[in-house]
Amino acid sequence: MTTRWAPTLFLSLACAATTAAGGVPLVDASGGSHGSVIASLAKGSVKLKVTGLPRLPATQPLGAAFDAYVYKAYLVSSGDPAVEVYLADVFPSSSGAAKVKVAPRGDLSALGLDRLIVTAYSKDARGSFDVLTAALP
Repeated sequence: MTTRWAPTLFLSLACAATTAAGGVPLVDASGGSHGSVIASLAKGSVKLKVTGLPRLPATQPLGAAFDAYVYKAYLVSSGDPAVEVYLADVFPSSSGAAKVKVAPRGDLSALGLDRLIVTAYSKDARGSFDVLTAALP
């Protein structure tokens, strides 16, 4: 029984240490870290630091099955897919880094928002793929 809880405890402590040090980690579909998010939903502020995101236009970025022409960041609710808040377009530099700071200036905590996603869109916007995700505390 102790062995089964050890990985969960380790992951919880690692996430808590990451949150204290610089926010919640942004991860791709394979679990690779690509930056961090600091979000205060009660204050209505979000700071996003992205690393390793391919510059646009990107050929099949981070697992997408199409070429991406724009990245967009959203706050979303896992419990209700209809609840989402658009934050900003994300344009990485040639080194793959991007910083976004958004202040909607309202209390977003009552909406049930629990994830931040960065979504890649194809040129005609018919294809989309969540390339990065952060689980908010």
